[in-house]
This record gives sequence, C-alpha cells and structure tokens, in this order.
Amino acid sequence: MKDNMLPEKIRQTIGNIPTLPTLPVVVSQVMELTSDPKTSVRQLSEVISRDQSLTTQVLKLVNSAYYGFPRQIKTINHALIILGFNEIKNIAFTTSILRVFPDSSSTFFDRRKFWQHSIGSSIAAKMLARIFRYRVSGEVFITGLIHDIGKIVLDQYAHSFFVEIIKKVKAEDISIYEAEKKALGITHTEIGGWLAEQWNLPVEIEEGIKFHHTPDRANLNPILTSIVHLSDILVRMRSIGFGGDDKIPSVHPVVWENLKSLRPDLNGTYMDYFISIFDEEIKKAKILFDIFSRG
Repeated sequence: MKDNMLPEKIRQTIGNIPTLPTLPVVVSQVMELTSDPKTSVRQLSEVISRDQSLTTQVLKLVNSAYYGFPRQIKTINHALIILGFNEIKNIAFTTSILRVFPDSSSTFFDRRKFWQHSIGSSIAAKMLARIFRYRVSGEVFITGLIHDIGKIVLDQYAHSFFVEIIKKVKAEDISIYEAEKKALGITHTEIGGWLAEQWNLPVEIEEGIKFHHTPDRANLNPILTSIVHLSDILVRMRSIGFGGDDKIPSVHPVVWENLKSLRPDLNGTYMDYFISIFDEEIKKAKILFDIFSRG
C-alpha cells in the first residue's frame, strides 16, 4: 500500500470499530447538568448515585487526605455542597475514563505510566487555570486529562500501527508526535479530537486536544489550548508518568501571547514560578495517583 493511503486507512480502521468505547451515560449526563446553571444539587446527586461504583469512588476521593476535610463526607449531596459541581464533575470524569480505558500490560506502551502523565497534566492545567483566573477550569482539567487519548485509541484499536510508531520513536530518537506524522500522516491529536467529537464533548475540549501541540491553530478558545499545551510541558519537565517519548518541547511563542491577555506581566521566566507551584501540587496529589491506580 502506498504511504499516502495510510491516513485514510487509519481513519477507516478506527471509524469502523464497532466496539469503540462510548462515554458512560452517567458522565454524559453529569457533563450536561453541570453546564446548566439551573441544575440543582439534588438533580446532580441523583444522577451520580445511580452508578454505585462511581459513587463509591467519588466518596473515597472526597474523603482522602488530598482534600483533608475534618469530618467524613457520607453522601454525594454533601460532597457537591462542599466541593462544588466542577470538582465533582472532574472526579466523575476521571474515574469513568479510567474504567473505559483501563491499565493493560504491554511491552511497547505502559498504560499506567500514560495515565500518570495524563492525571499530572490535568492537575497542572487546573493549577494554571487558577493562576490565570481562567473561568472554565473544569474544561481545562478534562482537556488536560484526555489530551493524549488518541494514543490509547491507536494502541488499543490499531496496535500494529502503534507498535511501528513506538519503534520509530526509539530508533530515530524523535517525539511520538513526529513519529506519527512520519509513519501515518495522522497523529494522536487528530484521533483524540475525533473521539471527543464522537463523545459530544464541548467543542473547546475537542479543539484543545487537536491543537495542544500546535496552539497557533486554535481559534475557538486559544486560552484553553495554550494552558493544556503548557501543562503537558510542565509534566514532561518533571518526568511524571510517560507519554511515549521523553522529549520536552519548547513552549510555543503564541502561548505566551495568548496568556498575556490574562497576565500582562507574563514572560518566559514564569516557568520557574509555575514549576515551583506545580511541585507542591504534585506532592499534595500523590494520594490521587494512588487511589486512581488502585481503583
């Protein structure tokens, strides 16, 4: 087969998969309800409580040392009142995604380390959203969590192609993003964006996934994409988990331009500041990595 036929073949291979995971119904409902300002605590609590496994995991996390509440939180209602809709949405989404794409042993790709990188990115994205006072921190967290979801799709549903990509990364000492472009002509960013579209996630999340390596191409919400781009780099700089290669890309110049609209004093020296805060966030979040890895 000619090389220029590969991208279409990959699209067909993935697009025709009858068992491609769908976003759990409860998570779709949670996403919808938390975006509606008229939603009540009772409505959201009822939806989450229908999934006993999710309810158990949410309460386990809420009562962990990460949050450090002095009294035990026994109900989803109470958790929603204490933490708010966005935080519960983030927990519910993370728990469900890890169930959709669980750990799997592979010689070529360590999925547990992949999820460590992903959770680290979501924590970094949430931290940056707070620093920049970005209003939609929930979308930033979720985009950070699944920015590399296309790699899992390739590994799970186009495994032979993915093995060749990983081999190319090692043989040529290049990033997985570069290896994908060379081998397939399509990357995990496009596949991840496509999956986000299939899941009916907000278009800003879809864009953030598609362009987290090329933030200059984002036009719907360049701030969100810039934050995710920067969070991915922070996690790579601190060697948290593994996304398929050990390369640390430079921050795209457009990211500083975009984020200066929120912090006019921003410049390249802020990386040291971001790293110092991120190190503290990761220390606090170690319990989250442990809980999510154990389920």
